[in-house]
Amino acid sequence: MIKRQLNTVLLVALLFGAFIVKAQDTEKNTISAIYQNALTNYDSYNNLRELCTKAPGRLVGSPASELAIQILKAQVGKLQPDTCYLQNYTTPSWRVKSPCRATVQYGSKTESLNVVNLGLSVSTPLTGITGEILEVHSLNAVDSLGSKVVKDKIVFFNRAMDNSKTNTFEAYSGGVDQRAGGAAKAAQYGASGAIVRSLSTEKYDFPHTGVSRYKEGITKIPNISISTNDAEMLSRLNKQHAGVKVWVKSDTETIDSARTSNLIAEIKGSKHPEKIILIGAHMDAWFNSPGAHDDGAGCEQMIDVFRIFKELNIKPENTIRLVLFMDEEMYQSGSKVYAASVGKEKREHIVSIESDAGGLLPLGFGIDAGDSVINSLKKLAEPLVDYGIYKTGKGYGGVDIAPLKSFGIPLVGLMTNSQRYFEYHHSANDTVENVSRREMQLGTAAIASLVYLIDKNGIKY
Repeated sequence: MIKRQLNTVLLVALLFGAFIVKAQDTEKNTISAIYQNALTNYDSYNNLRELCTKAPGRLVGSPASELAIQILKAQVGKLQPDTCYLQNYTTPSWRVKSPCRATVQYGSKTESLNVVNLGLSVSTPLTGITGEILEVHSLNAVDSLGSKVVKDKIVFFNRAMDNSKTNTFEAYSGGVDQRAGGAAKAAQYGASGAIVRSLSTEKYDFPHTGVSRYKEGITKIPNISISTNDAEMLSRLNKQHAGVKVWVKSDTETIDSARTSNLIAEIKGSKHPEKIILIGAHMDAWFNSPGAHDDGAGCEQMIDVFRIFKELNIKPENTIRLVLFMDEEMYQSGSKVYAASVGKEKREHIVSIESDAGGLLPLGFGIDAGDSVINSLKKLAEPLVDYGIYKTGKGYGGVDIAPLKSFGIPLVGLMTNSQRYFEYHHSANDTVENVSRREMQLGTAAIASLVYLIDKNGIKY
């Protein structure tokens, strides 16, 4: 009797072991198929070219942003998802009416500067503004100098990104305060304008834009970005000549209420349609940029996840929801509107995954969640190590999915090799030609594989 029971236990164990091996083999084969499909396909890259060629400068509220929504909706529609619709809403918007201009005046000479408006910058008078420049390297330096020195000057924030840091996003974080808050700080002490060195790791003629913020109760002053090459030149001239002046002409406007939309599509789950795996990116791009890496590539990667699942006949057990957010760059209005809808919808989001680190070589996934979720996702992602996805662990999810954290939803962001990202970021240099199709598709395959693994195995809390 005991022998028979032992034989039964052994048989069950062998069958269970065989089942696990078979399941693992199925997952391994599916992941291999996902990568092969992604790497040999050109649809996503062609879609990226269409988006960036037809709708560059797709800042929220602009005609280009509305065209981008329609282009992306059509691209998604070709894949015949179970649902595809626009989540309409209104938001403030800001735009550049005509490109800003600037010159430097020293001695009897005048030279043009490569400049661009920073987001939310106000206009100058029709004739522009002229002022002596005051070069500083921090916001604290402006505090130290005070109104006696700063008043009526054009404050030139010339702190470069720290290239000694291997993590370029860390270097970016170390410099972004002067772009975001420099004008407000200078205005506090009576400056007439602000010029900010572009946040770029290299010396180029491309000026990089980005959002800036003003403070209530303080007069707003024009705020522009200057290319790294011209920042070097301006600093050099300021040391060589007394009384160097800059002339700036800026023409912008803010619109109180613009109509826009998020784009949402779904492949419904075969077993648990009420449960959602969210994949997302943002549609908007700065007015001066085609927005190929930021974030056209992310949009096309997430759309391509749908294509891969369809072509490989992968039928998810849970609903895969694609959300292409509007307005990540300015007000984050799209992410806020979507998060509000999640609160009302009351459907379970298993996880949210964002791609907003460029169409560059993928290295892993950053996870913003509790330790048990991080460990579970790291375990799930182990099969992807063989494909170069080796840096999965605690990290950052993304701006668009960040509001979902309040619902307890795990946030996951694709991590890329970002060494060249800030050569392109928020500039006219962010073109399709600077995106490697193969690297972008490796990112797509990594995302699609992680979605597949989560769908099949779930996340253990």
